[in-house]
Amino acid sequence: MQFTKLAIIAFLSGVGMAAPSEGGLVKRARESVHLVDCVTYQAADYYADDSKDNVFPGNNNECVTVGFHEGSSASCRFGTGVTFSWALSSGARSSPNGLKVGTGNNGFHNFNCFRDDNHVLYTDGNGHTCSSIYVCFDSFI
Repeated sequence: MQFTKLAIIAFLSGVGMAAPSEGGLVKRARESVHLVDCVTYQAADYYADDSKDNVFPGNNNECVTVGFHEGSSASCRFGTGVTFSWALSSGARSSPNGLKVGTGNNGFHNFNCFRDDNHVLYTDGNGHTCSSIYVCFDSFI
């Protein structure tokens, strides 16, 4: 009985409320790894915030790979020492844009990979356009 009274008083006074205060929640940026085709090479490009994926991510956030190995798995190691591994389904490249075609992992968390629309992310220092073939988003969101 005493506990019930205390709980009601706490509820009515706002003490002990579990809801966060307004402005207390911060939306986390969406991480992504774009598997890109840069004409003469393929690479994985890491973006801590996918909304900023329209520029070269920097040498530490790009790793060059020998293709995307559809129907099997592959990986590459970034300059930061982090290895990103992915597995794409067979025929992933011919899948419709936006379709989930695989999964990935960077040693910290999992990613879901989708067929992207080949849009140009950036032009590299040699004048090659780098187009996003697949995009992998962290699976937190």
